[in-house]
Amino acid sequence: MSNLEIIFHTGLGHTGSTAEAVARGAGSVDGVNVGTHEITGAQIDSEGGWSDDSVLEALTAADGIVFGSPTYMGNVSWQFQAFAYATGQFWMTNGWMDKIAGGFTASSFPSGDKSSTLDYLSTLAAQLRMVWVGAGTPSSNLTGDGRGIDPYGFYRGVGTLGGRPGSNLPPEGDLLTAELYGVRLAEATKRWNAGAV
Repeated sequence: MSNLEIIFHTGLGHTGSTAEAVARGAGSVDGVNVGTHEITGAQIDSEGGWSDDSVLEALTAADGIVFGSPTYMGNVSWQFQAFAYATGQFWMTNGWMDKIAGGFTASSFPSGDKSSTLDYLSTLAAQLRMVWVGAGTPSSNLTGDGRGIDPYGFYRGVGTLGGRPGSNLPPEGDLLTAELYGVRLAEATKRWNAGAV
């Protein structure tokens, strides 16, 4: 059995909805257990440091880790960044080396500088010597709503749009893209884990 863990921060709920879609897709793959962990204010101390030993233990035991953050001012949220700084101990020890990694983000505009956030997430994974898996979704209209899968061209990971009118959820096509990404990440984790020496 392979283990895939998703760690994310969400502000208005869009990134959380994206995390749920990634988890749903990953959970549909036989032989893969999926866990989700939301970064909350309770994990951050008065000096801005992040700490949650139980989450770090789950991530360290995982075969793959997926990072998620809203895009604020062209970057990850400060809450996610506090978590990222706490991963320095694994940089020092190569503790997360060769784990599968992926990432997703959400913002209010179709571009919204989400690419900068995906850059940050993939660089974090590279610093931790992880193996990044991109989205790999086609450009096609699978939802019938005039929006294609990966309509924004974020192939490094998934970038979803903020809430659609009358809903706090990203558009259906965006959530389907996230779900397909979850499947891809789970399958990659399973294959990588099966080939481990």
